[in-house]
Amino acid sequence: MKKLIILLLSAAISIGISAQNPKKLYRGGLKLMKTNQFFEAIIEFNQAIELDANYVDAYTARAKAYENVDKLEHAAKDYEKASEIEPSNVNNLYNAGKTNYRIQNYEKALIYLTEAVTLDNGNFQAYQFKCFTHIKLKDFQNALIAIDNALAIEKTDMCHYTRGVANDSLKIYQQAISDYKISVGLNPDFEKAFYALTKAYINNNELELAMENAELSVQNFPSSGDAYEARSLVFHAKKDYPSAINDLSKLETLVDDTKSVLLTRGIYYFEYRQFQNAKSDFSRLISIDPSFTEALYWRARANEEMMEKEEATIDYMAFLNLSKASDTNAGYRIDAKNRAYELNREEVAPAVAIDTPLVIHETKLAVLNNADRLLIEGVIKDASKIASFSINGTEVVVSETKSFSHSINIVGVSLVSLNIKDEYNNESKIKYDLMNMEADAPIVRITTPYAGDNNEIYLDSDDANLYIEGFINDESTIKSVYIDDVRASYNDTELNPQYAATVNIENKDAVTVKAVDAFDNEIVTTFKLNREGALIAESNPMGKTWVVFIENSHYETFASLDGPIKDVSTMKSALSSYEIHNFIHKKDMTKKEMQRFFSIELRDQVKKNNVNSLLVWYAGHGKFINETGYWIPVNATRDDEFTYFNINALKAGMQSYSSYITHTLVVTDACESGPSFYQAMRSTNDARACDDINATKFKSSQVFSSAGAELASDDSQFTKTFARSLQYNENACIPIETIVSKVNEATATNESQKPLFGKIAGFEDENGTFFFIKK
Repeated sequence: MKKLIILLLSAAISIGISAQNPKKLYRGGLKLMKTNQFFEAIIEFNQAIELDANYVDAYTARAKAYENVDKLEHAAKDYEKASEIEPSNVNNLYNAGKTNYRIQNYEKALIYLTEAVTLDNGNFQAYQFKCFTHIKLKDFQNALIAIDNALAIEKTDMCHYTRGVANDSLKIYQQAISDYKISVGLNPDFEKAFYALTKAYINNNELELAMENAELSVQNFPSSGDAYEARSLVFHAKKDYPSAINDLSKLETLVDDTKSVLLTRGIYYFEYRQFQNAKSDFSRLISIDPSFTEALYWRARANEEMMEKEEATIDYMAFLNLSKASDTNAGYRIDAKNRAYELNREEVAPAVAIDTPLVIHETKLAVLNNADRLLIEGVIKDASKIASFSINGTEVVVSETKSFSHSINIVGVSLVSLNIKDEYNNESKIKYDLMNMEADAPIVRITTPYAGDNNEIYLDSDDANLYIEGFINDESTIKSVYIDDVRASYNDTELNPQYAATVNIENKDAVTVKAVDAFDNEIVTTFKLNREGALIAESNPMGKTWVVFIENSHYETFASLDGPIKDVSTMKSALSSYEIHNFIHKKDMTKKEMQRFFSIELRDQVKKNNVNSLLVWYAGHGKFINETGYWIPVNATRDDEFTYFNINALKAGMQSYSSYITHTLVVTDACESGPSFYQAMRSTNDARACDDINATKFKSSQVFSSAGAELASDDSQFTKTFARSLQYNENACIPIETIVSKVNEATATNESQKPLFGKIAGFEDENGTFFFIKK
């Protein structure tokens, strides 16, 4: 690999080359070739060509060196370049054609080989490779012309064998047999010619001659898989299944890749009506290669013959799902579809389960008052595919999972009719009356004190009584709201009202909010009481401390990540020993959600809950474009900068409430933050003490970000070291500067990705700092 890297870089290294002679460099390369120092020789030829771009000998010599290190694509290009410079050089044309043939670039190979034989009609090797190329392109008539030209020059076993292949492919079996016989006559050790001769005899229905040749092959090549395979083909053509199967069993012991053997033997067992043995071979093949679709088809056939209908259907469907509609399996696919269809035939009428709207007493659908349209969603229950489905006479699309969603006009309509028919013409007709009512349960939210997305209330005192405030979302007016056994106050004539109550929480772990709307739709929501914040001592120099995690893992167009999930989990574990009043954990945020959260939601919560110190940690993909850092929302579009979340928008959102917070720390392992966000590298050498009033009471606005990398890694050294710094800290506190120093040390081997630490540009900063205080 090191040699290859040197090779690839050598083109860019030109210092001192101009002072050298290209011929001298060429001769040096040839000398290195003689001692098999091919990579070093290539470098010499590179430099010779850089000095003389038309140095044909250097191109051909470098091509040979490339061939010796198995870099055939490079060799082909050099031979092509040599042919371009000297278009009449037959040898270079031949080599260009041959190397393109070897890399399966058959169309280009044919061009060079045709030019070679045009210039030199006595070039045996060029005609032979031209024939090979025509065969690969399935142009067998021109293959015959090319090989006849080669045979006119020299009659070899390979030429006759190759002409036999071309005739065989054109189904000119008698001529193919003649050529194969000449080939084995010229070379009795030519095993492939023996195999081809046996198959040609079979194709020409000369089974006795095929058997004689197959027996001779087994005698001459007793350890050859081809010999036993050829004889098994003859036995199969003669319907002698036991002998054919025995030869395939012998073949299985001689080859490393047994897949084709298992498939063929399984088919022979099937034709011999030994279905269990056939199934066994097909199952072994599927266990080796689950994507081997032909084995799935044949195992399904074996299961069907043994009346194992369910297993047969599963295999047919797996075959249809995995296989592609190509010429090679088109017949199998049609047959599999027909057989699966008949195996699945049933006589049970379809049923329907309606999810939306609410079904009342099995005969009525709930409709919102004054609604003009009704959305009907549900699932059809049937063992078969649905042929047709209509609602009030209009055809409705049914998904592969048999779910449906359809909106109908209900102005002046009092009845809904569903007509369902499956692929076997089993039919159901279902009717529902419409009933006006609102059926959705209310949604309860608590805003004071803060309640997270996990319905956990964070307390900051040990008071026995708790004032609770929130709001309720519902399409109807609210009949009652209770917090535990206390009736809350609210405006019962207002939609989506705010509510409030003071409840006793002494010796309680949770409170329950119960809301009932005007149609008796009820919701009971339990909120857990988290008293950890109340245990934080008033003397805590950092005050009330919140941590916000933004975890973006499941992207729509960027690669999804496991790393952010692990990073957030690691950081939560590391911070569990520190005085953190509240964790806010946001997952897979869109750009709109990120903008709203930092501009409005976080602002309101910080103000209401008197937060003193705030850490924002971003885990996910990032971008650094035009000196600006971006966090990548999960719905962002690749190469569309407008869809990214500009972290200057984060700054703008947080600036509106920065005056309420003493300490702000933004940490991002996704990308560099950029000069418009990041300002003035702080020194991380000064030790900051917990009892330093200048460090804890004066404002700090800090950012710590990675640099150099953009797209996130699933194994972040940045996060590992940050977490370990917290976990292995033995002091009562640890300042961010200490953590920064440790992270810098851990990433010191990569200067371009060294993290950046500094102030947030535009935020008030009085040279305080962010401390993590141990519990």
